[in-house]
Amino acid sequence: MSRIKNKEPLPEKVLKFIGGKSLEFLDLSFKLVFDPEEMIKNYGFIFSYAPRVIYNLKKSPYFSQQGGKFYVTEKGRMRIIKNIIRSKNNQFKRLSGSWLGIIFDIPEANRRERAFLRRELDMAGCKELQKSVWVTPFDIEKELLALMSLWKKDFKGDIRFLKIDKISGEEEIKKYFKIF
Repeated sequence: MSRIKNKEPLPEKVLKFIGGKSLEFLDLSFKLVFDPEEMIKNYGFIFSYAPRVIYNLKKSPYFSQQGGKFYVTEKGRMRIIKNIIRSKNNQFKRLSGSWLGIIFDIPEANRRERAFLRRELDMAGCKELQKSVWVTPFDIEKELLALMSLWKKDFKGDIRFLKIDKISGEEEIKKYFKIF
């Protein structure tokens, strides 16, 4: 009988658990802390696996350990925010009859930042109207701003969010988002 290997690494499971329990982590002024031994006791891990669980968390770039507690690093917070944005259909409310427009102007000298923003907007399920104009029917402004502030403290660009009531070619966009 062959063993079925779990496809999702433990640190990813922990990040999803933390992100699913608290949307307040977008407030970047406080640290996210958890006790792995409490998690092992309360969430059905087999006790003999406890050392391996803790070892995997220590190795992960998403956590740092201090005094028996684990803290979520900035990289871990970014991952949590990305997971929440990816599950936007379950997490975010749809703007009633309007669209969230995201426009940005990022200089050519900062093309890496611009590519990052486009990649994240695409991952979030936004529709590209032009290279620097994107729309979505979901309210993800807070999450995108938190992600950008974590990713680049000295972000050199201008991002604006617009509430749009009508777009020409709206039927094509509604079809893209499966809104009827």
